Amino acid sequence: MLNLEKMMQQSITRFNYMGQKRELLINGNNKKQKIFIKIDTGLSNLATDSKRFSVYTYEQGQIDPNSYKIALLDDFVEILSFTLLYANICNWPDVIIDSQKDIDKIANLKPDSDFNQVYLSIKKMMFNAFYNHSKNDFKFFWKMLLKFILVDFNANADELVKRFEEFTDIR
Repeated sequence: MLNLEKMMQQSITRFNYMGQKRELLINGNNKKQKIFIKIDTGLSNLATDSKRFSVYTYEQGQIDPNSYKIALLDDFVEILSFTLLYANICNWPDVIIDSQKDIDKIANLKPDSDFNQVYLSIKKMMFNAFYNHSKNDFKFFWKMLLKFILVDFNANADELVKRFEEFTDIR
C-alpha cells in the first residue's frame, strides 16, 4: 500500500542528504525549474519505455519482457519522487497528504483506452500548475498521474513501494 506522506518524507530526506553531500546541481533560483524538468523528462521516458505511444509498429515489437517491467517501475519511481519533492518545495504537501484517502477510489477506476489523451492531459495540467503557480492544477495533475500509474499502467503498489524505498535509501 502506498503511504504518500512517508514517500514524500523519503524524497525530501534523499534530496536534503544529496544537498549536504554537495551532489546537487541546483540552487535557490533554479530548484523548482530543475525538479519540474525532471518530472517532465520522467514522463517522456515513461512514454518512450512503455512503447504505448509508438508511431511505428516495429517499435512495439522491440519490447524485452525481462526489462520492460523494471524500466516502467523505475520511471514511475522517478516521476513520483520528483513530484513529491516538487509539491513540498511549492508548499503544497497537503495536496499529496489529502490524496491518500482517494487512492482506493482511484485504484477502482477503469483504465482509459486512449493513452495519448491521458498523457497529454497530464502534461497540460502539469504545465498549468507550473506556469500559473496553481495548486488546483497541481492537484488535478497529481490525481491524474496516480491514476495513470496505478490503473492505466496497472502498477503493483507493493513493487512500487519497494522500488521507491530502494531509490530513496540514503545508506
